[in-house]
Amino acid sequence: MRLFALLVPLLCFAQRPVEYRIHRAPSAIKVDARLDEPGWRFAPPTSEFIFNWHESGEKEPTEAKLLWDDENLYVSWRCSDKHISALETKRHGPVSKDDCVEIFLSPNPAAVKNYYTFEINAIGTMLNRCRTSWWTGPPTWEPEGVEHRTTFHGLARKDESSEDHEWIVEMAIPLKNFARNAAHMPPLPGDEWRLNLMRTGGKTNAQHSTWSPIPPGSQKSFHTPENFGKVVFDAEPASRRTARAAVSYEGAAEGKTIYNRSCTMCHGLDGAAGDRAPALGAQRRYTRRTQAELFDAIRNGIKGTGMPGSPMPEADIRKIIAFLFSIRATAVDLPVTGDVEAGSKVFHGKGGCSGCHMIRGQGGLLGPDLTNIGAERRMEELRHALIGPRPVPVRGFQPVTLRTKAGAVIRGVVKNENNFSMQVLGRDNKLHLLLRDEVTSATYEKDPPMPAGFDRKLTAAEFEDLLAFLSRQSRRKAQ
Repeated sequence: MRLFALLVPLLCFAQRPVEYRIHRAPSAIKVDARLDEPGWRFAPPTSEFIFNWHESGEKEPTEAKLLWDDENLYVSWRCSDKHISALETKRHGPVSKDDCVEIFLSPNPAAVKNYYTFEINAIGTMLNRCRTSWWTGPPTWEPEGVEHRTTFHGLARKDESSEDHEWIVEMAIPLKNFARNAAHMPPLPGDEWRLNLMRTGGKTNAQHSTWSPIPPGSQKSFHTPENFGKVVFDAEPASRRTARAAVSYEGAAEGKTIYNRSCTMCHGLDGAAGDRAPALGAQRRYTRRTQAELFDAIRNGIKGTGMPGSPMPEADIRKIIAFLFSIRATAVDLPVTGDVEAGSKVFHGKGGCSGCHMIRGQGGLLGPDLTNIGAERRMEELRHALIGPRPVPVRGFQPVTLRTKAGAVIRGVVKNENNFSMQVLGRDNKLHLLLRDEVTSATYEKDPPMPAGFDRKLTAAEFEDLLAFLSRQSRRKAQ
């Protein structure tokens, strides 16, 4: 029984899947350690780095991303670090003693022990090795055409400073360096490679961490190709859609509880505006958008502001971040409990929604087109629209009943009007263009045409199904 208890964690660890899709760079990448191109902004980060041999000290996060085009593989690391040091300036020198990052790359999954390494310290010194069956040269290796830059690139040395916050490494590796091992050059969409990303070194609080975990029982070395993660080359360019799809909301419900217990003295309840700090769930432009940036702000505070650092456990901070992403997200980004297909039947059937609303060219015209509603509204906004009445009709959908001099009665919604004319979309789905002189009376109805109380008209399951269906309506590529 004791042996079983010891084996279970190891089995669970070994079964953890690690995979990343490398999206194409949507535009040119300038290697300058700024990461300000659209490709880097929208490329999804890898999963969080694992501290394989952690003993003590603060676990500082690393955010890594990859992109590709027909010429290059692009790699970036953004390293949160309060103790940055690097002294090695000799090409192929022992840069692992400094704060450094590395990529281990195997272009052929069937021969994963044939791999290449690119290791760079914080001042830009690089070490390369080629551990392949074809290389018969010295332990080090000279790849062709590699471009790389770091935040402190070219300095004679970088000593620790009270101003230390983070450092960045950006690199472009010509794909031709891997032509001897890769199945296709350039890679074809769907091609799989194996690799790992690493961070280590520095005088204080060395961050021995990797993207793909090295399980207990393996040799205590980063050079373990059997533990490399899988990457897949994706034809889709990095975009807002790919960035949104990469966010994890796991733990958001618990994060809400922790947030409301710990953060509302300054920030408002549930992300609303507070007395001392901005609303974190508001529709605004955020300066800290990534998980790593939010983690750093919560853990270390924001210098020059009233935002203090927090001693709360790392797991709790991650849950708060998941909650913040969930309240900033639109409905299409969030997981749902309802059945989307069943919700479609409610929309077109019992709910009666398609009598007024159109989705992808099917349905009525009296209400707003809902083809993109999941990408435009938050989940709670959709829920409220189905439950509570809107106090003021939306412009362009004001209910009206007209009577004309010819004796006609027209019921519909006002699309446009001025002192001389009216345009009314009737319940007969016809657009009526009338001069004011033709209208004897216009009765504007107080109640909006959108009925309330769907949570009472439908069963609980039907309501959740309808909400799920509406939340998936997006012009983006299918999620």
